Parts: sequence; C-alpha cells; structure tokens
Amino acid sequence: MTLTCSVCGTVNPQGTTYCDGCGVELTHPAVPAPAAPSPASEVIVGSPTSEGSVWDLPLGGAPPAPGEDLAPPAVVPTALGESPSADTPIPGTGGAARLGLKRFGAPTGEFIPLAGERLVVGRFDASSGPVDIDVSGMPGAEHISRRHAELYREGGRWVVRDLGSTNGVYLKRAGQSSFTPRLQEPTPLADGDELAFGNLMLTFHQD
Repeated sequence: MTLTCSVCGTVNPQGTTYCDGCGVELTHPAVPAPAAPSPASEVIVGSPTSEGSVWDLPLGGAPPAPGEDLAPPAVVPTALGESPSADTPIPGTGGAARLGLKRFGAPTGEFIPLAGERLVVGRFDASSGPVDIDVSGMPGAEHISRRHAELYREGGRWVVRDLGSTNGVYLKRAGQSSFTPRLQEPTPLADGDELAFGNLMLTFHQD
C-alpha cells in the first residue's frame, strides 16, 4: 500500500512520515475500529436436541428445559354457548316408564312400573303359566287374552306389540281424541299415549 502526497502528488511507500518530494508531513488514513456486536444479535449455542439441531437465545436468556416447547401457546377460542350433552335424556324417552290405570276414562292413581326389557301383558292361566304384567282382577280384564301383548325396549323407547290377542291392542296418541284402528305392527310409545288392551285402558308414562 502507498501514500500519495496531497501537495505535490508524490507517491510515497507505506510507513513514510514525510513526503519524499516536498517534505510535507503525510496524513495516514484512520483505521476504523471494529464495531461492537449488538447484544440482541449474540447467541448462545446450547446442546443439540434429539433431532441434531441447536437452540439459540438472546444474550442472557435461559436454555429451555428438556421437552419444553418454545412456540407460543395456542389461542383457544371462546365458545359462544354450550352444546347439550350426549347423555342429556330426551323427555319421554330413555327414562323410567310405567302404566297408569284408568277407570271410566279417569286415572285411578295406580301405576304398574315397567321393569325389564320385555314384558308380556295378559292373564295367568294354569296351562300357559304366569305373565309379566298380570291384569287379572282389573276392570275389563275379562276381555284380555292370556298372552295379550308385549312391551319391550328398543333404542331407548318402549314399543308395544300385539301377540295375536282376541280383542286387540289400540293406541290413542297424547292430544288425540280417538284410538287408532287395531295395531298390526310393533309401535313405539311416547309419554302420555293411551293404550287399550281389549277394554282395559292404561296411560303410558315415561320420564
């Protein structure tokens, strides 16, 4: 590297203090000092992770604990409302069921609980044996066959089925004014429905 005199233009060797041509003191260019690194840009290199990479932190930061996730936590949206639980019972299905007795068209306040999965309604007879719901002695029981009808649970609901009785099974839906024709197929029941086994009338209730 050489130094050129600003007065006479003489080119002088590196390290010359005075110009060889005119004797003027030569000015040496200032050497810039190295810039200090910014603290924010310094990194600490830690131990490699299981994947072979390293974690970097600003100066003064603490290394993460093993297994700690450096990613920011996910934002959980706030629900506008709660959905009904799948276990919430639907009124009139799935709960305890019973038959309420009626006489002269009015409830008597007596009930027959429906306990079990399949229940036969009828009358005891020595040749056929007992039934699950024996209506012997009830008003209208003389029109009931020994195995008159069956009540059973299906999909959380109670279903009634005629077992080939002599006087049939009839249904009056809650809020209706008259009974349906004799049931020919298994029919699901709902709370408040009225059943007629022959001339014996009962009201189906389910919580």
